[in-house]
Amino acid sequence: MNVKHDKEKVVQIGLNLFCSKGYTNVGLDEICSATGMTKGAFYNAFESKENFLLETLARFDKSNTERINTVLAPKKGVKAVDQLFEFYSYMIKVQPKVNFMGCMVNNMMSELGAINENVAHVTSKGFENIINAVEPCVQRAQHEGDINPDYDSKEMATLLHSTFYGVLTRAKSLGSNKKGLKTMELLFTNLKTK
Repeated sequence: MNVKHDKEKVVQIGLNLFCSKGYTNVGLDEICSATGMTKGAFYNAFESKENFLLETLARFDKSNTERINTVLAPKKGVKAVDQLFEFYSYMIKVQPKVNFMGCMVNNMMSELGAINENVAHVTSKGFENIINAVEPCVQRAQHEGDINPDYDSKEMATLLHSTFYGVLTRAKSLGSNKKGLKTMELLFTNLKTK
């Protein structure tokens, strides 16, 4: 790669472009303009737009998993179920500030998952990594008696995150997060033990 281009910065720029505009709506000219790369340098570094997307997804997966592990780590005096609710609520509340950008994994899974095997594989792996990061907090909430321990914790984490993805998609199409916040509130109200 040309020494003038920091690959991490280039991948971050690509991540922002793909997340905000989608894969199909971002052309190579726009990528090169945003990153300052020539087409030759781009192809030398990434070989194709698809490979560039796969690298951005891998970077997102790594940083997102680290962030979730940090945010949902046990905190003294804070119930796990409250941590989960705050985690999902915050991500919905912030959507107007980020122009309803949504989530990179959800966006690419929705746009390309059914038509591109490589993207389907990488986004499915990213989704599983998210579930694996959320599950320990679900287990703590079950241990604390706030979520029924009869439910499988991985299935509960999958339910939470799948619902969240649906909420994000709807918020993006409506340009509003209000219904999404209500949906997550209703979900948590019904998941909690009485």
